[in-house]
Amino acid sequence: MKSLKFFLFNNFLPIILFIFSILICQYTGNRGVYPIDSFAHFDSGFRVLKGEHPFKDYWVVSGPIIDYFQSIIFYIFGTSWQSYLLNSSILNGIISLSTFYLFINLGLNKSLSFFYSICFAILAYPSSGTPFVDHHSTFLSLLSLYALILAIITNKFIFWFSIPILILFGFLSKQVPAAYILITIILTLILYLPYCGKNNLIKIFKYLSVSSLSILCLIILFLKVNSVRLDDFITQYLLYPSTLGDQRYEKINYDLKNIFLDYKFIYISFFSLLFLTIKNLNLRKKLLNDKNFVILLISFLLFISLVQHMIVTKNQIFIFFLIPFFLGLAHLQLKSVNTNYKKYVSLFLILFCVGITMKYHLRYNIERKFHELNNINFSKSVKGQTINKKLTGLNWITPENSRKFKMNFEVELLNNFLKVLENDNSERIVITNYSIFSLLINEKLSGYSRWYPGDNSAFPVEGNRYFENYKNFIVTFLKKKKIKNIYVLPDVSELNLTNYLEKECFTRQEMKMKILKFIINQNCKQFTKIRLL
Repeated sequence: MKSLKFFLFNNFLPIILFIFSILICQYTGNRGVYPIDSFAHFDSGFRVLKGEHPFKDYWVVSGPIIDYFQSIIFYIFGTSWQSYLLNSSILNGIISLSTFYLFINLGLNKSLSFFYSICFAILAYPSSGTPFVDHHSTFLSLLSLYALILAIITNKFIFWFSIPILILFGFLSKQVPAAYILITIILTLILYLPYCGKNNLIKIFKYLSVSSLSILCLIILFLKVNSVRLDDFITQYLLYPSTLGDQRYEKINYDLKNIFLDYKFIYISFFSLLFLTIKNLNLRKKLLNDKNFVILLISFLLFISLVQHMIVTKNQIFIFFLIPFFLGLAHLQLKSVNTNYKKYVSLFLILFCVGITMKYHLRYNIERKFHELNNINFSKSVKGQTINKKLTGLNWITPENSRKFKMNFEVELLNNFLKVLENDNSERIVITNYSIFSLLINEKLSGYSRWYPGDNSAFPVEGNRYFENYKNFIVTFLKKKKIKNIYVLPDVSELNLTNYLEKECFTRQEMKMKILKFIINQNCKQFTKIRLL
């Protein structure tokens, strides 16, 4: 009987963790929507499924790999809101399970590994629930750091080989924080490699080189096969975003709040790891030969990278998963510390982790602060199936329309607009951040950009050096797809169209519920001077 219980305990803990990680993310993803973020990859994943591609068929500055992941999920599980959430839920399961196995491989017992990994799963992707570029980039890049740690400890080929692949996937989710974490990897390797021995150095260099070249060749081949021009990729994903980075760095304001107070509990967790690691370091030998120092170094650089990312982007904070991660590593160090207070320190680490996990679970998963829903009464939400059966399971409520009469108006607008689209048999597109219409009626209705945020964060505005590139991209898009009608919903400005098209190229009509319709004249001069490749 004891052996059976031991077998079940050892084999079902990972399964329980993985299932829990998926379910909690599905739960939060069904809890309200923040249109520009919640629907970011809903229609674009559908577009890829239907044969369209980012950079070629719509302008993107981040997240192409998420669209491709989403299209695969839609292909396997069907097109619905619940299968949409699987994109984030599965990654939450993978990163939580990987954290569990990392702790075990480092020497933490299974019970504690499971405990800290459960807390990690609660604070990781559920803060968003829906696929989000910052989360994907962070967790895929974090997997590359896990691979780096395990590669240094075990020197196994598979871990060295996987590092470039994972960090590149993170970069193709969003350029930062993947770029910061790449710097972490490079700095760690620069410090570690001189002490790994000549034979190991040659092998490691070979593994990393073969992996890097292989994945780069595959991506270039993929772009070539799908007729995605390399210069479009470079402009949209590298050159234009660099202009945004320059602007944001000029406006950075470092202060006590955004450096320390916003992350005080992460600091406490990290300093617990720092203190216990220092107690365990063998100062008689070179530090880079001590796995405890390597883990501490990587943890420190990870912390700095993610805090820097938060300060630059000014997004809602989502990096509280570092708390159970650092505390798990600290508990690992506690095993080797000789102190009469070991039990009390162990109890503190566990209770602190429980308390902070519950605190941020309530704030971000229940109250949904990350998507600006923290002041919303969720009892007033509307069932997603009242709009379309593909939204079954979603409790529809948005920050801007949380009052009952506003939400009823919003749902009525969406239902009426679906009927307008169904009755219009022309080639048409929709300009909105409610990126749901293509998938809901199974047609290609999405516009020339994934987002329309009202600033220059998604595409160039006038004055930016790549403004003409984007203007030509729009005209080429409309001409190639022979678009006749463009609908602009009231959640976005018509300037997303009129700032880029000359007046003789469209006729503007006002419809009910503040919906605008633009009838496109493809014989205007701006269209005729564009040549399709």
